[in-house]
Amino acid sequence: MTHSSPFGKDSRVRILKQHLAESGTVTAQDAWRFIYRELLWIDGSTGLAHLYESDKAQPGRPWYDRSVVFTNMLCDRFGGISRDDLKLHIDRLFRACLEILVQGHGAEGEDEDLAETLTALRTVRFESSGPKSQTTSDSERDVLTYTPDVSLVMEFAALLQQHTKMPQPEAESFARELVARARVYFTVERKRQNVLGEGFEDLLQLLVTKIGRVPDKYIRVRQLANHLPGFQNANNTRARIEAPDLAIVKDECTKLLASVKWSLRHDRQKQLSDELDCYADLLSQQAFPRYVLITNEYDPGRLVNSDGLSRRGQRVDCIYHVNLELLLGALHDHERIRDIRPLISSGRLRSIADFFTDMSEAYAA
Repeated sequence: MTHSSPFGKDSRVRILKQHLAESGTVTAQDAWRFIYRELLWIDGSTGLAHLYESDKAQPGRPWYDRSVVFTNMLCDRFGGISRDDLKLHIDRLFRACLEILVQGHGAEGEDEDLAETLTALRTVRFESSGPKSQTTSDSERDVLTYTPDVSLVMEFAALLQQHTKMPQPEAESFARELVARARVYFTVERKRQNVLGEGFEDLLQLLVTKIGRVPDKYIRVRQLANHLPGFQNANNTRARIEAPDLAIVKDECTKLLASVKWSLRHDRQKQLSDELDCYADLLSQQAFPRYVLITNEYDPGRLVNSDGLSRRGQRVDCIYHVNLELLLGALHDHERIRDIRPLISSGRLRSIADFFTDMSEAYAA
């Protein structure tokens, strides 16, 4: 019997609907808070809210101080809570998916490997005893104690002894930590990225319906562009057809195309360019739809570069960011903040609240 994944669309949407119902009224102005509660997470290597790539956000590097500012601002805006309390307020979608996996049965493929890791970590936590370091989190203690793949540990230990001349007991201890951390990374953290990308799209679809009051029949999610009205150019010879993350279709005309990207690393900026090129190539309706980018990117250079993308006379009409106030606060010391302010003042960079307001004004039933 095939079981649907706890991380699949059906599961994600069911969880998000439940959380939305439990949250009471969510307005355009506080939608960012709900988005962060569901999708933002704590970087296990720093204990701070994840703002940027982990390797660039370590102590001594510029993005570490920005992550501290960002985390402190979040704690303040969530009611003056502590950083420990913040962990309990965010990452709700992924944690709920994990809970379903651990409680369920019949996990297959990657889910089975992940369930095995989580079960082992839970056993470690339950059985742990002795003094606890005040500076080490539960998850860090679990990783240090959990010892999967003993044969791989011994191979790593041998390499450490061979190349660093590390004594055997130290080499084996270090190897256990490396293997345990790698196991968690390749199961838990990699799965998080999958949930984050599509979960962001699912969440926006729900909020566009609830806050923007846009009828479901107008909304298309991840549908190939040549299946949308207005994109049936008979001369098209493209081998690859892009699928907008979110589209609004009304009166048999595609009104809006949205690219939804939590972050905008180089590969995703390339994808934006490919999308524009595809839509321009397929266009068969008279007017090109409004094309927008919705993101939580905090790197000013990436935001500026994305704003400047242009293909065949078409460009991004507007970038909507989850929270502009937190963006400006986190970038207080970044020299390129001067490039962000003009985008905001010109309306090229707007807030997620503006997105829901715009959708309501244009398409509400």
